[in-house]
Amino acid sequence: MSSIFSGFDPRRSLRAEISLASGAIVLLLSTALSFYAADVSKRQIEQSEGEGFVRRAQTALDVLDRGMYERSREIRNAALLDEMRDPKVSLLRKRELMERLQQNFDAYAWIGFCGPDGMGLAGTGGYLEGKNLSKRPWCTEGRKGDYIGDVHDALLLAKLLPNPSGETFYLVDVASPVFDHKNNLLGVLCGHIYWTWASEALDSKLTPGQDIFLLSSQGQVLSGPEAAWVDFATMAPDTMRQINSGDKGGYRIEQFSNGRTYLVGHATSTGYRDYKGFGWTALVREDITTAFAPARALQRHILLVGALVGLFFAWLTWLMAGRIAQPIRLISQAAEKVAAGELQYDVPPQGSDNEVGHLSRAIHDMVVNLTREIKQRREAEAGLRLSAKVFEQNSEAIIVTDTENHIVMVNRAFTDITGYQSDEVLNKNPRFLASGRQMAQFYRAMWRELLEKNSWRGEIWNKRKNGEIYPELLTISVVRNEAGEITNFIGVFIDITERKKEEDRIIRLANYDTLSGLPNRNLLADRVEQGVAQAERNGSKLAMLFIDLDHFKNINDSLGHDIGDELLKQVAERLKACLRRTDTLARQGGDEFIALVTDIENETEAGYVAEKMVSACASGFEVNGHLLHVTPSIGISMCPEDGNTQVQLMRNADLAMYRAKDSGRNRFAFYEEQMNIKAVERLRLENDLRSAIDQQQLMLYYQPKVACADNRVVGLEALLRWQHPEFGFVSPAVFIPVAEQTGLINEIGDWVLRQAVLQQRLWQSQGRTIVPVAVNLSVAQFQQSDLVERIQRIVREGGLEPRYIELELTESMLMESALDHSDVLERLNSGGFNLSLDDFGTGYSSLSRLKMLPMNALKIDQSFVRDIASDENDRSIVSATAALAHAMGMKVIAEGVEQPGQLQFIQSLQCEEYQGYLFSPLFSPPLPAAEAVRFLG
Repeated sequence: MSSIFSGFDPRRSLRAEISLASGAIVLLLSTALSFYAADVSKRQIEQSEGEGFVRRAQTALDVLDRGMYERSREIRNAALLDEMRDPKVSLLRKRELMERLQQNFDAYAWIGFCGPDGMGLAGTGGYLEGKNLSKRPWCTEGRKGDYIGDVHDALLLAKLLPNPSGETFYLVDVASPVFDHKNNLLGVLCGHIYWTWASEALDSKLTPGQDIFLLSSQGQVLSGPEAAWVDFATMAPDTMRQINSGDKGGYRIEQFSNGRTYLVGHATSTGYRDYKGFGWTALVREDITTAFAPARALQRHILLVGALVGLFFAWLTWLMAGRIAQPIRLISQAAEKVAAGELQYDVPPQGSDNEVGHLSRAIHDMVVNLTREIKQRREAEAGLRLSAKVFEQNSEAIIVTDTENHIVMVNRAFTDITGYQSDEVLNKNPRFLASGRQMAQFYRAMWRELLEKNSWRGEIWNKRKNGEIYPELLTISVVRNEAGEITNFIGVFIDITERKKEEDRIIRLANYDTLSGLPNRNLLADRVEQGVAQAERNGSKLAMLFIDLDHFKNINDSLGHDIGDELLKQVAERLKACLRRTDTLARQGGDEFIALVTDIENETEAGYVAEKMVSACASGFEVNGHLLHVTPSIGISMCPEDGNTQVQLMRNADLAMYRAKDSGRNRFAFYEEQMNIKAVERLRLENDLRSAIDQQQLMLYYQPKVACADNRVVGLEALLRWQHPEFGFVSPAVFIPVAEQTGLINEIGDWVLRQAVLQQRLWQSQGRTIVPVAVNLSVAQFQQSDLVERIQRIVREGGLEPRYIELELTESMLMESALDHSDVLERLNSGGFNLSLDDFGTGYSSLSRLKMLPMNALKIDQSFVRDIASDENDRSIVSATAALAHAMGMKVIAEGVEQPGQLQFIQSLQCEEYQGYLFSPLFSPPLPAAEAVRFLG
């Protein structure tokens, strides 16, 4: 036993000494690496966790700031309610409104209303009614404007409100002044909010193992695990100094007054929108024992791995040292084994020329000569066993034939694919698997290539035992002997049925529309190329029909995309029924289709197809219980007259389709060269219009509104003009539709309103007596969800009172059935803007809807005023319109007054104002601002 353990003693064994030294070195390096990695990990954790704490603190502040903003907005909106602003509404009713608001948000402790003198008039639960509240900050400051108060105690409410715990209430206040409709102060509406609301919001952001604090701007604890109103500087002075330095967010490690060290992240409130905030600071902390636990785990892991690697290196060195230090022992052991008859043992020869070297080489040569044949035989047997296993276990089918092409061997995969067992196919020719799909020429070419190149690879269709025909990928190789003679053929194949199915599916997805099953753009391009080639070859014509469904978007928006998709399928079927089998109907996308009519003689045949399509869609469609009507607008381009490529034909057919839409829809139109010219002109106009604002090409002209009674200018109408550097003045009738179609109208509309406001302010600064300026709004602007806010912001930023801006809206725009503008108009009217109904009489008004709109004025279109001196019908229409407007409480403005007789007639109808050249023919209004100033006092 002592001889065995002596080999492991480093004092007596070089092998043990080398092994121990290598293991110790690796262990020392691992220890150093573990401490370095732990230190780096701690710094990274401090940065990542600290930044995460800052973000979490900021998120908590955002929740609080947004909540305070929402409460302020609730009180402000409540103060704007008509019932609150109406002094005739009873205090009991106002208390009901406040209690309903309190029920909507359970954090309200009390909502009350005090009069201008500070006496409590009404309050939820009847509390503080009749009390003198004039000393309360919310009552005094709330008279001046919207007020938000910081956290404070509420000793009086704590006695009045239910308070089982008897603890002092802490509240925050939001208040807003209440004015009557004549802008007289009625009092102040205030809401007291339990401070527990903020604590609950902070608790929702809490993560196990972490604490979150909320500090006041003076550093007092408002919420957190410590006592309220404690000075945080006594707990963590360094962190408090960092907060007081003005840093809006940061993190650090600090030992708190409780003796524990924490990783701390903080962020300071910056408010939300117009709520500026109280300078609150949110702070998140976590004990570094928890925060740095991953770093310590990493250190232990590296130490463990280092120990294992050290043991591995010691063992590896042990093995290597054994080969270096014990050659004599190896030779002795080899000699003993050879002497005992173990001929398979391989004796490594020594390179030295001494006795040990000669002895080892002699023993080595003897063993090699005796064992060579045994080794070769065993290797051959092992190779055969391996080849047999590979042959049998291969997932690819293998078939081996002799020189006569008779099957001599198949593997298991062959049976799995074909269904034939091995004993059913041996000595048979593989031709019995043929499906009959390939002709004799195919097999002759295959054998010719196989014999010439010694291999063939390709796809072939064969038949299974059950009669099913399937595709396979087949590789055939020729086996030759040393003399070059063929001994065998080896075929390897796989079943590619699923791959074929996937290829077919991919091809269909690439060439057909998934919804309608019609060809898509890719396949259409190929059909167009073939159709054009056929037309050129046969001297015939080809027609491309670009089909767009009219107002299809309304169906999608109102009934949903599932109804719209089903309708598209039915439309596709009807359109396809109008074509021949040789023609093509493709879906371009959305509600657009392309029909390709080939081999026709003239345009008449294409027009006949288009007429059939229009008629086919006329009867309506039954979709999921809905009877829907949709009509097509069709543009037609001809090949070769209108182009001989897909791009040319499609572009020209698209232009023709828009001509059909402009002509009334539900019809077709052929392409004309003039359409392309107009399209190019419109595109240039659109591009120039996009830069017109920046290049100061747009300007406002002003047309006066004159009082019928005393011929005094009582208002102006702002009219947009475009001074194009090349074309001169471009008519609004030309560029406004382009702006509406491209979406530029919103930007232009904002510019017009802003310029009108700024011009008013400029005239005011010059000492002029300004009058209301009317600005026209388009239907596209009414699609903006924030229209009211945009208008109010522009007027507010310009410093102008809303009553000096009048918004004009056309009758046809307001009467569109798909739109409901009543809410928008009510909000604009409540905001102090005057609203005017323009071009009255040119649309199809519903009086039941018209009477619901808060319009202040009605403008009679000049088409009715122009002939009132000679046309009895126009006089009747103008008289009836004026009477209707007056009955509805609106003033009447007549447009286009150019003759004294026209003025006398509208004066007889008590019309308040008029516009037209009669007032100032020398100045030819409208005029630019520099000249329109003469109309102001």
